[in-house]
Amino acid sequence: MLHAPRFLRSHLLSSLTPARVARGVLLTLALGMPGVAHAASGVSVDVSRVELAAQPGATINHAVTVQNPARSGEAAMVVQPYLRDFVLPPSGQAQFLSPGSSKNSLARWLQFTPAQFTLAPGQKQQVRYTVQVPPGTPPGLYWGVLFFRSDAPYGAGLKGDNGVSINYAIDVGQIIYVQVGTPSLTAQLSGVGASYAAGQLSVSASVKNTGSSLVRAAGRAQVVDSQGKTVATLPIDESVALPGYTRTFSGNAGAALAPGQYQVLIALQYAKGKFFTGQTGLVVK
Repeated sequence: MLHAPRFLRSHLLSSLTPARVARGVLLTLALGMPGVAHAASGVSVDVSRVELAAQPGATINHAVTVQNPARSGEAAMVVQPYLRDFVLPPSGQAQFLSPGSSKNSLARWLQFTPAQFTLAPGQKQQVRYTVQVPPGTPPGLYWGVLFFRSDAPYGAGLKGDNGVSINYAIDVGQIIYVQVGTPSLTAQLSGVGASYAAGQLSVSASVKNTGSSLVRAAGRAQVVDSQGKTVATLPIDESVALPGYTRTFSGNAGAALAPGQYQVLIALQYAKGKFFTGQTGLVVK
């Protein structure tokens, strides 16, 4: 089974000195399969990702439900929604940007209500948003994330360099993808890699999104020995490549490989009937 990764980005205050307590915020963003997004401290949302479609000049109305998962008797939370752009580098965590700063930003079109609300323990609030696609918008994918910041008690217990104690809060977001018109779905497999160390097999496939649609892919890798026998298989986790960006899709698993030469075969499915295939050599010493 393929599991959607959760990406966390930590924004910690700079200019820390020993014995100073820093406050920061962790942003949690689920980029894979849609589902409930929870925070260790703070609110949760019912759906972590939505994909909408519209024509130029159209208006989309949608909503997300935010809940305070605290137990009865705990404090109420004041929640403030806010927008961010994001991009995905070739590997690693999402990079969050100011709203409206990226070429395909959805923030310029999106308005939400309410701007702030209070949730008692167990209470839910529906946040409605409207996306107004300007006339003449070129076909393509436009995206952003609607985050929810709460005044939940800050977590504690993290120790930074020089014994600095770091307190943190967690903001939960819903990714919003809007497909305008009929964007093109084209991509290229730009590289395949494999490594083996301490009984762990790692494979990777770099995919460049050359179209204007979202590329979502997942697959499997096979390790074949010099006799043509398959000696190991592992899943390549689902991820996405945004238009104009390259993203590395990877998989890791334990494997018992004897010293020798192998071929690693990779197959990624990114649409119905559409696959990337590639291979690379692997030497185990």
